[in-house]
Amino acid sequence: MIPDNDFLALTLNHPESLAPFQVAFASGVGFVEETGVLRLEPKCPTDINLVLSVGIHGNETGPIELVNQLLKAILEDRLALNVRLLVIIGNPIAANRAERFCDVNLNRLFSGAWCHYEGIEVPRAQCLEQAVTTFYAASKEGSQRFHYDLHTAIRGSEYEKFVVHPFIGDAPYDQQQLGFLAASGIDAVLLSHQPTTTFSYYSSAEHGAHGFTVELGKVYPFGENDLSRFEAINQTLMSLISTAKFPVLDHQQIDDSLKLFAVQDALVKDHDDYQLTISDDVKNFTGFEKGYELARSSQSQYLVKASGDAIIFPNANVPIGQRAGLVVRPISLSALTLK
Repeated sequence: MIPDNDFLALTLNHPESLAPFQVAFASGVGFVEETGVLRLEPKCPTDINLVLSVGIHGNETGPIELVNQLLKAILEDRLALNVRLLVIIGNPIAANRAERFCDVNLNRLFSGAWCHYEGIEVPRAQCLEQAVTTFYAASKEGSQRFHYDLHTAIRGSEYEKFVVHPFIGDAPYDQQQLGFLAASGIDAVLLSHQPTTTFSYYSSAEHGAHGFTVELGKVYPFGENDLSRFEAINQTLMSLISTAKFPVLDHQQIDDSLKLFAVQDALVKDHDDYQLTISDDVKNFTGFEKGYELARSSQSQYLVKASGDAIIFPNANVPIGQRAGLVVRPISLSALTLK
């Protein structure tokens, strides 16, 4: 059994390894497969296969507490399970240290990128890839796959809750999923412009899942999160888990709720003296005027190409060759092909 039905406490008490075991509850059965990996199977067949991952960065505690609360409700028979559900607490060692990561950013290690690195996170990335692969492999043919990777951000944002939508090439965007995001209180969606090595992109590219990196606000320590700020997504997740249905929003409702952005450029650190020309407290989605010098080094200079272009994920404290930020531009929902 899971003591007190507290999967988070169990995981943090066994951050490096945990022998597999099984748990039963009224609407299904659960399998603790690894430390921080819990698979829940409903008694009734379902076409929904949902991965909820949290704590890929160990100090992003709010989503961990949110999902642990959902799990307790299922295990205590207060929330019926009507989807296949895989819950992942990604980096429990870093969580215990209250650190983003120990050796290398875990959310840069998927789709096999782990083979280029060393450190604690490398075998963990392999483990999580395998857990997702095994989970989806057991799904019914033709059933739907979803992966919501929940995070909180280091810095503030002009849009408190936003989503990074994995790159999907020329494929149409899914209106049902955009409606789910709007109903979940998401303010903005960033449409990725190229493949990445994030966890949600792995599920999208390798397993055909509808996957998103979901940013739900700012980082706080365990016990200091105001979970009421996550109430909208808490409600949509509870409804999805218990009914296996998504909220239905029309085009206008989505357009009224979500701000959309497309990536224009990636700012890549090209020298030790590379610097961004903004202060450390500049918020994500802060816009600039055309011609503003946003980054410089002895090798390069980046000038903003159009007024209103904005910065997201600025961080020049990365190794040479890695991304120091993204420049994004607002677009309209009507510019997208939807299905």
